[in-house]
Amino acid sequence: MKRRILLVDDESAILNALTRLLSRNGYEVLTANNGVEALALMEIESISVVLSDYKMPMMSGTQLLTIVHQQYPETIGLIMSGYADFNAVVEALNSGAVFRFVEKPWHDQQLLAVLDGAFAALSARQRKASYQRLLIESEEALFEIDAGGDIHLINPAAVILCDATEDAVLGQRIDRVCPLLDDEQLIDLCTDQQEMLELADIDNSRSLRLVVKPLATDRWAVSAQYRATTSLGVSELLTREQLMSYLQNRLVQMDNPTTVIYLDVNGFKRFNDSLGFNDADCLLAQIAAMLLEDKPIDSQWGRMSGDEFALVLSGHYAAEQIETLATQLLAPFEGLIAFNDQEIHVSFRVGYAVSPEDGDSAIELIRNAQASANHCKRGGRFRAQRYQVDKNSPDVESMGLQSDLYRALERKELFVVYQPKVSLISGCVEGAEALLRWQHGRQGLISPMQFIPLAEETGLIEPIGEWVMATASSQRRIWQAEGLPPFVMSINLSGRQLQDVSLISQVENILKQSGLAPDQIELEITETFLMQDIDHSIGLLQELKHLGIRLAIDDFGTGYSSLNYLHRIPFDTLKIDRSFVSGLGEQRESLELIKHIIAMSRDLGKKVVAEGVESQCQLELLRDLGCDEIQGFFFSPPVSAERFRRLLENQPLVGVEYRGSSKFAATGLQL
Repeated sequence: MKRRILLVDDESAILNALTRLLSRNGYEVLTANNGVEALALMEIESISVVLSDYKMPMMSGTQLLTIVHQQYPETIGLIMSGYADFNAVVEALNSGAVFRFVEKPWHDQQLLAVLDGAFAALSARQRKASYQRLLIESEEALFEIDAGGDIHLINPAAVILCDATEDAVLGQRIDRVCPLLDDEQLIDLCTDQQEMLELADIDNSRSLRLVVKPLATDRWAVSAQYRATTSLGVSELLTREQLMSYLQNRLVQMDNPTTVIYLDVNGFKRFNDSLGFNDADCLLAQIAAMLLEDKPIDSQWGRMSGDEFALVLSGHYAAEQIETLATQLLAPFEGLIAFNDQEIHVSFRVGYAVSPEDGDSAIELIRNAQASANHCKRGGRFRAQRYQVDKNSPDVESMGLQSDLYRALERKELFVVYQPKVSLISGCVEGAEALLRWQHGRQGLISPMQFIPLAEETGLIEPIGEWVMATASSQRRIWQAEGLPPFVMSINLSGRQLQDVSLISQVENILKQSGLAPDQIELEITETFLMQDIDHSIGLLQELKHLGIRLAIDDFGTGYSSLNYLHRIPFDTLKIDRSFVSGLGEQRESLELIKHIIAMSRDLGKKVVAEGVESQCQLELLRDLGCDEIQGFFFSPPVSAERFRRLLENQPLVGVEYRGSSKFAATGLQL
C-alpha cells in the first residue's frame, strides 16, 4: 500500500517539521494550509490518510474531516490539537469521522505509531471490502468459519453447494453442511494445519476440495468445490477411504508390524497459484505415477488429500531400512522434473509411524505418521522422521505462537538487526544483511528458526517481509542522510514472496518512498527457492533487474545444483553457505569447493560473499582464495541500528590482528 498522507495546518513551520519527520520514515507527504485547499487537492489526488490541525481559518479540522468522511469514506482522518480542545473533537471521534486524536506538541515516536495504526486499519478495511466483493462475485463456494468450525458468512455459491437456505447454513458447523469432513480433519481445517483438503465419498463417486486461508487469529476463509474423483486417473493409487480400509484390515489380520510412510509435497499452494487447479492436478498425477514406479512388494500407495500421499508397508523394517527406502522412493525428485514444457523442483516432508508402538488402529497410525511429517516443516534437508510422542504430539505452545505472530507487527514486537559484510580488500563495510527478530511480550526473544517457518506456513511472511523491506530501506536512507559511508542493504526474500504477484510493485513503492537508488538495495534469494520453478524464478529476477535492484543467490551449494542455470540467472552476488566455510582449515573438500565457486564466479563476473566467518584462519584462507567479502561473527554479530552506525563510523575493520571477541576492543567499539 502506498503510504501517502495529506497534512493540513495553517502554520508552515509545523507543516515543514512534520514533512521532514514523515518523509524520513518512508511516507509520501502532501500538504495544504487550510481545509478548502485540502478538499481541492483530494479531488485530483488519491489520499490514504489526512492529518489535520484542529484550529484553522475558514474551516476547523473536525469540519474538514467530517466532509472527508462523507465524500471519501475509505480515507482515514486524524486530528491534531492541544488537550485544551479535546472536548471539541470528541463528537467527531464518536461519529467515526476521526480515527484518532494526536496531542500537540507531538512526540515523534508516538505520532509514527498512530500513523502505523491508521495505515494498518486502512489495510484491514480494504481487505474486508475486497473479501466482501469476493463473497458476492465468486463462482466458488466460500465459507468464513471460526476456530470451532462454525460458519459466520457464506456466499450465494455456498448456498447452492449446501442445497439449503442461507439462514439454515449460518451458525452451523461446516462438517454438518459438508459431511465428508470428519472430526480430525475439521480440527486441521480450523487450526490452519493444512492449506488444502480433498475428501472423497466411500464409493469414490465424488470428492470435496477445501482450500483454506487464514483471515485473522480465529477466522478462516474456506473455498469448497465438489469434484468427480480423487484418483487423479492413476491406477493402483487408492483414495483416502480405500487406503484406511486396507490399512485397518492389515492391522487386524497380520501379526507383523505395519509401517505407514506419509509424504506431504512442500509448498504445493504455489503450484495451485501459478499453474491453476487443473494443471496442478496433472502435476499431482505425475508425482503419483513417479512414486508408484518403484512400489515395494506387498505395499500400497494412497492419496490422503490434495497433495499428501501415504505408503503402507507390512513386515519388520529397521529405521535405517525405512529411511533408505524413503530416499529411494524420492530419488526421481532429487533434480528438476519436466512438466508442461518447463522444469520444476518438487520436494517433500516425510514422516512415518510403526504399529503397534505408534498406533494400533488405522486412524491413529495415519494421524501419527502425518504428525511426524508435519514436524519436518521446521527441518532442513530431506530425512524421513519417525513419530515421537514428545515431539509430534499437538504443540499447544506452537499454536499459541502462531496466534501471537498475527499481532506481532501491530504490537511492534518485530524489529530488524543488521550484520555487516566486510571487504577483504579495503576492510570497509560494503554491505549489510537485514535480519528479522521477534521480542515476544511474554516469552522474550523468539528464535527465527522457530517463528520464520510459522510465518511461511500461515502466509504472514508476505506482509512481514514487505515490512522488513520498508524498514531496512528507510533505515538505509536515514544513514545516507546522516552522511555515513555508503553500502548496499541486503534483504531476504522468502519463497512465498517470490510467488506474490504484487512483489514488483512493492519493491517499486519502497524505492519511491525511501528515495534510495535501486543499486543500493540487494535482494537475497536462496538457491533452493530459485530451483523450485526455475523458469518462473528467472522471469521474476529479470523484472527485478529491470528496476535496477541488485540480486544475490543465498546459501549457495546447499540446494539442488543450479550450475547449469547460473549463466541464465541475472544475479550479482553468490553467497557461500556457512556450512562450507565452517570446514575451512579442517576439511580439504570445503577448501576445494569454495575455490571452485570463487573461480566460477570470477568467470561470470560476479561478486562472492562468504557467510559464517568466525576465525582468523577462515578469513586468511578466504582472502587467499580471492573472496570479495565476508560476513560473520568474526567482525560482528547482527546488531541494532545504533550499534551498526558505530561500525560505519569506525572503518576500516580489517588491518588489526583480531583475536576472538577482543577485536572490538582493538577498534574501540563497544558492541
